Amino acid sequence: MRKVFFYKIADLIEKRTKLIFFLGLIITLVAVFFAGKIYIKTSFKDLMPQSHSTVKEFNKIIDNYKSASNIIIGAKGNNEEDLKKFVEEITPQIKNIKKFIKRVEHKISSDFLENNAFKLMKEKDLKNAKDMYKDLGILPLLREINNNFERTYVADGEESISNQEKENLAVASLDGIKNWLQTMEFYLKNNNNENKIHAKKAVSKLLIGENYMMSQDKKMILLFAHPNFSVENIDKSTILMKKLDSLILKTSKNYPSIELSGASGTIPLAVEEMEAAYADMNITSLISFVLIIILFIFSFRMLSAPLLAGFSLIIGIVWTAGLIGATIGSLNMMTSMFAVILIGLGIDFNIHVIAAYNENKAKNKNENESLKLAFEKSGNGILMGGITTALAFFTMLVSENAGMKEFGFVAGSGVLLSVLSSIFILPSLLVLRDKIKKKKIKVKNKSEFNLLGNIAEHIYNKPFLYVFATVLVTVFLTYSTSKITFDYDYLSLQPEGLKSIAMQDTILEKFNMTPDMVLITTSDIERAREITKEAKKLKKVALVTSISDFIPSEDEFKKRTPYIKEIASYLENTETQKLTEENFDEFIDEIYRIEDNVIELAQLSFTGGQEKVDKKTKELVGDLEISADERKSLMKNLATKLQENKELSIKYLNNFQNDYEPFFRNLAKKMTSQEKINWKNLPKDISERFISEDKKHFLVTIYPKEQVWNFEFLESFSKQMKKIDEKITGMPLVFIILMDLIAKDGKLAAILTLIIVFLLLMIDFKDFKLSILTLLPLVLGTIWMLGLMQIFGMQLNLMNVMGVPLILGIGIDDGVHILHRYRVEGKYRIKKIFSSTGKAVFITSLTTIMAFGSLGFATSRGLASLGITLAIGIATCFFTTLFVIPSLIGLMEKSYKK
Repeated sequence: MRKVFFYKIADLIEKRTKLIFFLGLIITLVAVFFAGKIYIKTSFKDLMPQSHSTVKEFNKIIDNYKSASNIIIGAKGNNEEDLKKFVEEITPQIKNIKKFIKRVEHKISSDFLENNAFKLMKEKDLKNAKDMYKDLGILPLLREINNNFERTYVADGEESISNQEKENLAVASLDGIKNWLQTMEFYLKNNNNENKIHAKKAVSKLLIGENYMMSQDKKMILLFAHPNFSVENIDKSTILMKKLDSLILKTSKNYPSIELSGASGTIPLAVEEMEAAYADMNITSLISFVLIIILFIFSFRMLSAPLLAGFSLIIGIVWTAGLIGATIGSLNMMTSMFAVILIGLGIDFNIHVIAAYNENKAKNKNENESLKLAFEKSGNGILMGGITTALAFFTMLVSENAGMKEFGFVAGSGVLLSVLSSIFILPSLLVLRDKIKKKKIKVKNKSEFNLLGNIAEHIYNKPFLYVFATVLVTVFLTYSTSKITFDYDYLSLQPEGLKSIAMQDTILEKFNMTPDMVLITTSDIERAREITKEAKKLKKVALVTSISDFIPSEDEFKKRTPYIKEIASYLENTETQKLTEENFDEFIDEIYRIEDNVIELAQLSFTGGQEKVDKKTKELVGDLEISADERKSLMKNLATKLQENKELSIKYLNNFQNDYEPFFRNLAKKMTSQEKINWKNLPKDISERFISEDKKHFLVTIYPKEQVWNFEFLESFSKQMKKIDEKITGMPLVFIILMDLIAKDGKLAAILTLIIVFLLLMIDFKDFKLSILTLLPLVLGTIWMLGLMQIFGMQLNLMNVMGVPLILGIGIDDGVHILHRYRVEGKYRIKKIFSSTGKAVFITSLTTIMAFGSLGFATSRGLASLGITLAIGIATCFFTTLFVIPSLIGLMEKSYKK
């Protein structure tokens, strides 16, 4: 039946050669049109089923809160003032990109905080701090700073810095005290018009805190740019990032002290990933295609046939790209290497056609006879190899994982289209070439590979030895396979040297948080408040931002108001105590008292493992492991300088008091405002961060303390987040769900592939022994592949784990072609089979290894690991075919003789 089918195709090609070629060209032009519509999606979110509740919630947040697709711009350097000047200079320039930018945050909204700071403080903190406002003189103020410090940190012990929020508040408090003392020292050295500016800054830092987004060591600064579109709009993302990169480069050049500057976040990473994906797709496809054609020319000792095979191969790839453009419309991080996959697989079919065609042309057969005999010997193998490989890929359509599902469709369809191209386009090109030359092409019979035939015959003659050796190797590699580990680090799949990831790592180092946040929305501010409180208690959380941080509850407002009124009454007293010779020694004692308090906090933070507090205390009192005489203490140094000239010190400190007191009193008075805060009258820069565009939902953002791509941390963090609220979402949670889906879908696809391949073999061969004989090298080859990966120090990851179901679909070809030729040639012809068809199998395996190996040139480490995995798999499947089939056929045929 199939023989008749292939004969009719041969007759059609010989009679209608130009028509077939013309129709193929028309289809190709249509495919080119649709292929032009393809775009690349690089987020692993796109690999998830979009119907999954976590993904749906994430997409909803991305659509309703543009701030969820933020861009973090960072600068690192040794000069605090330069860093602040950098953000002040670049911020208005970014705001001017009005076509793409909705807002820019480079510091905390000072007006809002100045008017509402006391209402946002906790009741206990207000109680502890209220006496600071009784007398704003330099001595009583310093005394009350100490009292407040002791009530807040010393009295409560480790509890005062027991979570990330409290630790951050302690660092801010220490920072305010440090700046206050440094300003005193500044007044001892300077007596000019700039003094008041420093006094005002000192007051602001003491009462409000640092309004720039700076690291605790003051060596890195951040600003957040919020676009008016989501990360899904990759065209706008690309244009915007080009503009921002240019601005960052130009502005940072104005400040030589800045060592590093750049952007991180969802949009910069998406753009860099997309650009890397396009580059990888182009370079790997070109490298694999060129290498394969060169190998083809070298193997067949001719130029025209390999070039025609290459043309046929390109046609199949273009048809596939057209199908993708007309159906899915996009490529994801898994399907982006479809061209390389098809180069490796599609050339397989073309090699078998050319090998068989040349074999018959060498026997002086005409075009029609050569095609018929070629199809008779290799047609079944090509057809069944293509169908089994395609159906193996199509098993991935049952996956919940959208990435695997799309890959299954793209690869399966691509294989079938490549088969069609090799059956219709390539033969028509070969016939057309021969007709144009108007004479028979004299082809020497170089299609046989006697070395491979001799090796197969040797194995055939000593089956017991090679069966035993195969079993031994398989047992060893099975044990090795059981030891292979999984790399859950998503960032390890990314191209090396991505600027956004380098900046992300720096942010993690300097701010103890990662930009890979999790998100939750609620329609109730009180529920947002509950979520925020629960999240802030967790040690794995670095930062929580919520609208509840800016709107106290009714109960909180009632409890705080009496203290705010008390502070307001204190501020009406305009009399302040001056520093005199009589109280100067008391002032010095208070400075040393601050040192003692900071030392006690340093000991608490060291014991409790609060690194941020520990580092900040060292800035004030030095390293406690060094003797008191040797360590650098800001307080001791200040006290020593003050005592060098008591009279002059009193004068300069009173100047400082005269300068800071009006600013202090006016700012504190503004902070005593008792007007209730309502979400409807929040400043725009705050409301847009937390309130949805339809004004019905409120966003809570939770930033992890550690790198979420550490799987142990990610798994534990995800469980904690789900306990807070089942609706919680974000990239880390999407990723861990994706990992579960890949594991489940991969196993299902592998099992289905084996079942379908076996059923197809049974239908094709109608012989159980031959079907098992074809399948066995595939199973052993997969085990060998995993075992060798472990030996070579490779790990499975999100990308190369797909190599298992893929190799089950790809690796079956070798056995199919060999055993189809075995049925044609008959028994006791193992040398002939491996010398002829074996050569084609060897070349196709080598070309496929080269195609997949070319992925090793990809900048994406995920793609590179997949390519290397598949190259190993193809090699192991070839060797298991070479060892298993001749040895088992040898055993079977020896039993026939008996």
